[in-house]
Amino acid sequence: MNHWKSIGMGAACISLALTTAACGAGTDAGKTSGAGGSAAKPVEITFANWISVEDGTKEAYNQLIADFEKSHPNIKIKSIGIPFAQFKDQVLVGSAGGNPPDVAMSNQNFTPAFVGANIADPLETALGTDVIGDIVDGSKKGVTFNGKVMAMPWAPHPSALFWNKTLFKKAGLDPEKPPKTWDEMIDMAKKIAALGKDDKGNPIYGIGENGASESYTGNMLLRINYSYGGKFVDDSGTIVYDQGTALKDSLNYVKDMINNKVSPKGAMMKDLRPMFANNALGMVVDGDFGRTNFRTMSGKGEAFDKEWGVTTVPTGKSGKSETVFTEHQLVLTSAGKHKAEAAEFIKYLVSKDAMAIYHKLNGVMSSRKSVSTLPEMNEDEYAKVFNEQMKTASPLPAANPKFDNAMQVSTDMIVLVTEGGKSADEAISMVMPKIKELYKK
Repeated sequence: MNHWKSIGMGAACISLALTTAACGAGTDAGKTSGAGGSAAKPVEITFANWISVEDGTKEAYNQLIADFEKSHPNIKIKSIGIPFAQFKDQVLVGSAGGNPPDVAMSNQNFTPAFVGANIADPLETALGTDVIGDIVDGSKKGVTFNGKVMAMPWAPHPSALFWNKTLFKKAGLDPEKPPKTWDEMIDMAKKIAALGKDDKGNPIYGIGENGASESYTGNMLLRINYSYGGKFVDDSGTIVYDQGTALKDSLNYVKDMINNKVSPKGAMMKDLRPMFANNALGMVVDGDFGRTNFRTMSGKGEAFDKEWGVTTVPTGKSGKSETVFTEHQLVLTSAGKHKAEAAEFIKYLVSKDAMAIYHKLNGVMSSRKSVSTLPEMNEDEYAKVFNEQMKTASPLPAANPKFDNAMQVSTDMIVLVTEGGKSADEAISMVMPKIKELYKK
């Protein structure tokens, strides 16, 4: 099938899904029913999301919706489940066609595009000062556009370093001592990769760095760049990614890891996670939902917890543990039909009760100060590591609507140095003009 025809068909399908959902939510949702006409029908709001269609989060989604509807019998939630890879474009298409969801999930890559397309509503009035004023500072900065909070941070997902104790031991490393510095991490990764293959002949890698051509890979390259002391934009929003040596150092690191088979080539997170869970990957940087994913993917459940650990990202050239929020956010759409009920749903999802459910099932943290410090959100070493990592995690510099596109284009530099035979300097000179041109439009 022609690639663009395929994309068009996919967009059309989701536009139809959004249309159907919107029709189901129709304007008569509040009309009376029953013989006496005294019982009001619950208002139905639509929620575009990806967690209801992912195996690792389906159960959390189901419990959250059941709990909300139990405490809000006047509101029903209609899920519009969209795979993550198609999410941004399909929400944009459906909204442009006049059928936006009432609430949409988002993240730090998607929100700028939703704001730029006038899909998102400011939240100060809808959610109130008690909620807005409670947002963790780093998260709040990442959702503020022209002085207005345009998305509600939900789960911050700071990325930390997971290490596989089984592979550490096999490589002659202390399984209880993860790397504390960037150089130690590289050295340990190479020792693990030197194991070669497992008993079944599968290759063993020391660390998993993203190399696929997708915007998330761009996010992870930016994370590495921070460890080497770099920035993407300055305080005025001007791109400075290629200034200094940090980007060059980052690309040389990725080239070294991939070309020397310390990290697999062209990998996505969906490739790296099962590799880690099946003792084929020594280390990986991932979010707080990692524990649930690894338990499931290993087939060992909670017993697998004995085979791995998590720690803050090793200190790099910047002198501190550098990482990014890969934050899940919530958007109140500007053209939604039931804004009051939609706002109530958002307030619930970031509440203490909802986060307790989500944390218990998926280990996620909270972007609210009052919730993140609760004992039940810091009940074990795992939670404490991620709450500690949040202190040094940076919001993605995503104020420009083209940020997601820029991250996608930036992955060309990785491809050029790992597959195209180019030096880091050559890759930077070829790709950076394209990124800067994006920001001019």
